[in-house]
Amino acid sequence: MPEVMKDRITDIGPPNYEDFLPPVVKKNYGQWKYHEIPEKGIMVHVAESGDKLYTVRVGSPRLLSINTIRFYAEIADKYCDGYLRFTSRHDVEFLPTVEENVQKIKKEMEDYGNLVGGTGPALTSIVHTQ
Repeated sequence: MPEVMKDRITDIGPPNYEDFLPPVVKKNYGQWKYHEIPEKGIMVHVAESGDKLYTVRVGSPRLLSINTIRFYAEIADKYCDGYLRFTSRHDVEFLPTVEENVQKIKKEMEDYGNLVGGTGPALTSIVHTQ
């Protein structure tokens, strides 16, 4: 961003997406070596620095109740420092940096009735318009 625009305050357009990135993503932005899919719904992204970020992809309904959104937020706060994202296919992705939290998230999601999956050679959510 040009220096002249750096401190500009405007209400035009969405907020800068960089403000919402997890710290590990900001630190390693553009410096990821590879990613692996150790099991369905789980990805591990490895940076050149050695940092790892995990993605736990969970299928969710297109329309969510406030209770479900609060539950997702609680899980993100508990295991991911508050970071999660919603995909264009209505999945939710939790972004833990601690490997031990991956299986904890998976268990809590399955206990709640959500399926973990949709990565690798798997079917992802089918989206349609009305």
